Amino acid sequence: MRHRDRIRAVRIAPGSVPEAGLRWPAAVVASAVAIACSRATPLPEPGTPDDLAVHLRTIAGADEATRAREVATWLVDEATWRRVIVEPYRELYGDYVRGFDTASAPLVAQLAPLGDVTTRRHFAGDPRLTRAQGRLRWTLPPLYPSAVAELDGTPIDTVFLWDGMQWRALVGLDEVVRARARAIDPACAAHLALAGPIGHCSEVGAAIADAAVRGDRARFGHLCGLAATLCANASP
Repeated sequence: MRHRDRIRAVRIAPGSVPEAGLRWPAAVVASAVAIACSRATPLPEPGTPDDLAVHLRTIAGADEATRAREVATWLVDEATWRRVIVEPYRELYGDYVRGFDTASAPLVAQLAPLGDVTTRRHFAGDPRLTRAQGRLRWTLPPLYPSAVAELDGTPIDTVFLWDGMQWRALVGLDEVVRARARAIDPACAAHLALAGPIGHCSEVGAAIADAAVRGDRARFGHLCGLAATLCANASP
């Protein structure tokens, strides 16, 4: 079920609030107050960070089966992937799908508590991004309106996409890219793991990721030599 289908706005009919001097049962009054409060905050525009927050609040604190079921819906369908993900990362769809269940398990666990959910747009250079979220910016078109979220101030370490109907997420894609680099040179993949924040390490890191996915070993080797210097001072 899509997250917006679970939420209904209810209107209080004119004249439904008792006039002064009249007494209604407490349950009726409580219901009227709850309905009035539900009208106080309209539903956010679909696809906005506020809409993502509404979605995540329906998951956080739910039982494990519900959380697992909802997180499973974040798998990006192939049509959306082909439309949104840029080259050369577009070819990684099969690896992304195969790794999704394993990569999403920590997120299912993280959403167990009913905590404070905050969301925002996903921009390169945001100092609050995780390194993985920074690297995932490379897989998307410039200024694409992706989003990120936190639960009780801790990042939910993925990037969310709105496909026009529901929220999806690039869960595990960063690991897929880094696995391609490790398969060529584990030491260079360690440099890539330090990329993400704006800076020279990330500039060469983006090029390393591109070369690794394309299988361009000569270019990969040259870039890794640069990364040994440019990423040497990046904090782990």
